[in-house]
Amino acid sequence: MSKKIKQCVFCGEKKIVTRDHVISRGLFPEKYEKTNLIIVPSCEDCNSGFSSDEEYFRLFLNNLSMEHSKESEEIFNTKIKRSIERRPQIGHKVKNKMELVDYFTKNGIYLGKKTKINISDNDWDRYHNVLDKYIKGLFYHEFKIPMSADYKIEHVLGNKDEYLQKITKEVNKWNLDNKEIFAYAHNSLSDSYDSIWVTVYYNTIVFISFALTKEKYDEMDAINK
Repeated sequence: MSKKIKQCVFCGEKKIVTRDHVISRGLFPEKYEKTNLIIVPSCEDCNSGFSSDEEYFRLFLNNLSMEHSKESEEIFNTKIKRSIERRPQIGHKVKNKMELVDYFTKNGIYLGKKTKINISDNDWDRYHNVLDKYIKGLFYHEFKIPMSADYKIEHVLGNKDEYLQKITKEVNKWNLDNKEIFAYAHNSLSDSYDSIWVTVYYNTIVFISFALTKEKYDEMDAINK
């Protein structure tokens, strides 16, 4: 795909494209043995244009998963620490979003202190920008065509155990090639590319994403009101 004129899967324009990874290689520990990485055609502007948001997204994932994933902990002790050393302002921004709070079970049993992360609307915009990229890349990988510009993508952050129990029956076979880092599954409406995607990061964090035409999105939005 290098140096060929082709449609970029992210912006939809026909340009000289390069190889881009879905998901970012920055989410993998340095010595992790990667399997069947997903590579899609991306123009150079898109390939480099997501890098800052992907760095913030990695910090977000790491803050939520480091206590549960040795791979995520390794990422923090290597790539993220080096990133913060190069740009200390990133570390300050992350620290300012964190606070210790009392943590209880659903039955009210006190479990001690836990770190709470305060996420601004601007943070969510940046995370969703990265998730849009990943869903567009997975869409291309599974359906062999770029996502049409008339599609709308929405993302929901969910509890792993609760969401996976509910959603597993609604999606096709899981892709578990690099499951310690990233796993996904999807399903689409019959005779359509309208689809639902489940992405799991570090066996801890789950996003449910909907890729729908505006017509289908408005239809579902009306039902949910």
